[in-house]
Amino acid sequence: MDKHNRYRPVPLRKHGRVAPEKKRVLQNRLLVIFLFFVILWGFHSFIRSDFFILDTLEIEGNLHTPEAEIRLAMQVHEGQNVWDISPSQIKKRVESIPRIEFAEIHRRLPRALYVEIQEKKAMALVPYREYLLEVGGDGQVLGTTQDPQNFGLPLLTGIAPVELKVGEYLLWGEQLAAAAAALTLLDEAGPAVSELNVSDPENFILITLDGLVVWLGQSDFVEKINILTQIAAQIQGKQTDGYLDLRVKEAPAFHVTTNKK
Repeated sequence: MDKHNRYRPVPLRKHGRVAPEKKRVLQNRLLVIFLFFVILWGFHSFIRSDFFILDTLEIEGNLHTPEAEIRLAMQVHEGQNVWDISPSQIKKRVESIPRIEFAEIHRRLPRALYVEIQEKKAMALVPYREYLLEVGGDGQVLGTTQDPQNFGLPLLTGIAPVELKVGEYLLWGEQLAAAAAALTLLDEAGPAVSELNVSDPENFILITLDGLVVWLGQSDFVEKINILTQIAAQIQGKQTDGYLDLRVKEAPAFHVTTNKK
């Protein structure tokens, strides 16, 4: 092989010179990067501006929970930038209120925050000192009231008095399960209830708004409440003369207790 053909010198570019095409590409890339940072800075300045300052807080669904209590739990205030507010954190704070079942939090741009509340349903009212404790289906104390007419709930009596705070549990275990089952069924299909006494775990005693006293026992509430619904009309007017014994559902009996002269 010819030595002159074997090693061909490669022409060198002059030092410091860049081809015009590559120079234009580099300039375009730098321009794009510059415009990106300008747009990013403008967007950041926009969302941090007074255009997104919170001035409206809408709360719906709170029938028994004071709005002031919800606002306090939320820990937000008017004048705060809406983008500084975390809906997920506010949701956790609001749902920490014992009476709240769940909450949905949404930004309504540019300046509003919307809070939708669903409260837990109280099962009964428990007399406690000068108050009535609102007890949920899980046995938790949801709140207190002095006006039972605001709830239309039956009284749950026969519970030993204890020192309680809102958010603590008053009932649990078998007693809770039995009381909740009886009250739920009565609310759905039974007569209007004034009081359910659970002092005797072997025999819950029910008192209707008509004054009828019913011994329910401790189980088979579905069948017994169906029987009560059927019998209630037959003993209308005799409620104060005795009590209806449904402890044995196969043998319901009305026992007269009034002494007549």
